[in-house]
Amino acid sequence: MRIVSMVPSATEILCALGLAKDIVGISHDCDYPAEILNRPRLTGTTLGSDLTSYEIDQKVRASAVSGHSLYVIQAELFERLHPDLVITQEQCSVCAVDRDRTVYALESMKLNTNWLSLAATGFSGLYKDILNVGSATGCMSQAERVVAELAARLERIAKKTASEYRPRVFCLSWFDPLMSAGAWITQMVRLAGGDARVGSEREASSRIAVDQLRGETADEWTGLRDLSPWRDFPAVREGRVFALESSLFHRPGPLLVDGVELMAKLLHPQCCAFGAELDLWRKVA
Repeated sequence: MRIVSMVPSATEILCALGLAKDIVGISHDCDYPAEILNRPRLTGTTLGSDLTSYEIDQKVRASAVSGHSLYVIQAELFERLHPDLVITQEQCSVCAVDRDRTVYALESMKLNTNWLSLAATGFSGLYKDILNVGSATGCMSQAERVVAELAARLERIAKKTASEYRPRVFCLSWFDPLMSAGAWITQMVRLAGGDARVGSEREASSRIAVDQLRGETADEWTGLRDLSPWRDFPAVREGRVFALESSLFHRPGPLLVDGVELMAKLLHPQCCAFGAELDLWRKVA
């Protein structure tokens, strides 16, 4: 089978199912695992690599208002590759090439290609996406094994942290403007044995102000870079602010479980020993 992945989470799922050899094209954002990095890239972005957080936010907001996509599809390359299956996403139209734009491109090129759209906003949705990919690729038994393995890893974390104090955690997903993490990241905090502050599993990231957090004095913070406005917060004073590898948290694929394990080790080092994840986080304060 010839498969094109339009989003990193799809690439991760395909490789977890042992289908790396079938991937003939990937998105500009796909960077894991290393074995697929030599594949042709079928998408690009109009966002410059030198933009600040604020400038990116402004362009994303302008795109949402105008309806003009921040992403481009390499149509000629698509036609040359002539995939049997294209996997896209429908969670966010400004975060990556989405389902509607993918389907429109396929119809415009008159390619007789099957497509599948990922829609996870939490772990139950992730499991469903994995099973759907397994069904579409004839790898259902492997998909079921992957889901069972991921669920078992989360269960091990739950057992290790069940009797531990659940520290209050605030996750920051964007710097300028400040945005709290929501959706599956909030769920990840809970699964790691923490008590998520501000964010909600029912909503995506939302803008916040520093003053909003003064009544939510978290024990642990993730994502802060400039600490000057936060000096009077306990987590900052007591050195419990961490920067974590974003690919473990912002892509609804199998690596989310790695993210939960990493977070559990930061929140509960006494019962969750550190391992190879030491290069995936930094202590900010």
